[in-house]
Amino acid sequence: MSTTSKPTSAKDRVVFLDVLRGFALTGILFANILSWSGIKFLPFESIIELGNVQVDSILYKILTFLVDTKFYTIFSILFGVGFYMQLSRNLDNPSFAGFYFKRQLLLLLIGSIHTFFWSGDILMLYALMGMILIGLRRIPVQKFLAVGAGLYFFPIVLDIIYMYSFAQDLPVIEKAALKTYSDMSPEAVVAGFQSGEFFKTFSTNWHNVFWRWYDFIPSGRPFKVLGLFFFGSYLYHKEFFTKGALKTKNLLTFLIIGIVFTTITINMKGSVASFSRDWNNVLYRVLHEFGQIGLSLSYICILAKFVERFTNSKVVEWLKNYGRMSLTSYVGHTVMGILVFYPVIAFGYFGKLTLETIYYVAWIILVIQIAFSTIWFKYFKFGPVEWLWRCASYGKWFPILKDK
Repeated sequence: MSTTSKPTSAKDRVVFLDVLRGFALTGILFANILSWSGIKFLPFESIIELGNVQVDSILYKILTFLVDTKFYTIFSILFGVGFYMQLSRNLDNPSFAGFYFKRQLLLLLIGSIHTFFWSGDILMLYALMGMILIGLRRIPVQKFLAVGAGLYFFPIVLDIIYMYSFAQDLPVIEKAALKTYSDMSPEAVVAGFQSGEFFKTFSTNWHNVFWRWYDFIPSGRPFKVLGLFFFGSYLYHKEFFTKGALKTKNLLTFLIIGIVFTTITINMKGSVASFSRDWNNVLYRVLHEFGQIGLSLSYICILAKFVERFTNSKVVEWLKNYGRMSLTSYVGHTVMGILVFYPVIAFGYFGKLTLETIYYVAWIILVIQIAFSTIWFKYFKFGPVEWLWRCASYGKWFPILKDK
């Protein structure tokens, strides 16, 4: 009986999963850059003054339809896949639970450092939900789908309870920016990040951290993320990523569900991030969740077919390398975003660029990161943050250089 958890070797890696991670990171970059750039906090009047409103409006609608919530969904599913891969290799290993818990503690530390600089960090939530996940590992894998679905839709049940208890009494906040706070005006948020003062900049960020975690209550994000972990584990167990995703029937089913329900919710108008005050918003949330998971799964199917058809293409190779250092790349998004947009660090374009220009910057960041990961893996076995996390998890130094 093994008593020591073994690290994943290169031969155990599933190439498509690395490609999928790289693909998910691309969407996450285009979603999160709205925060670093400041356009998410700009008063609507300031956005209009920047010009380019017509093009920016079209780009934002495309983002909302195709990107928003879909790529964090894929990323969460992949976290569940990683958990199940480790669990299935350590079924008879009594030390695995402790090892995995330690690994999540280290991820929580990385996420805490990341959160210090950017409020939108997801690693802390992943680490906390990962700790719960390991505690639920005894649930039979045959029940993972039901458990995942229950957790994923549970926030809607809570939302109905909130609606009939206290939500009706909450003050209505006039939406003056894409993200509006009840205790701080958009102008004050923008001024904080544009100040060029370290304490003022990051105290504004910490203000946003507080409200981000508060928003987890109406959105139910922790339940959804944990549900997606179970869902990802179930999909891997059912060989979805190697077989099911290649079936045209699955692709069309998920795509139709995703497009239909997402189209309906966009025309309905509502919010998954705020407390419902009426049944219209509850219905919006139900339909939105189906659209979110439908489009996410259709993206996985489309990418699976692409990888099967163009296995040796440069695009597949680039995405694979990008995905192999997903943790480094994710944190790298923030590092490069802060360098470009925060005046306290470097260039200071916070709140000064149109959405179209911001997306040009996102493409530049993406190209730089893909080039970096491609060059890096010519000489090294692991991404830099992945290597540190691995060494800390196992309590020993692994060789990082490739054998000549």
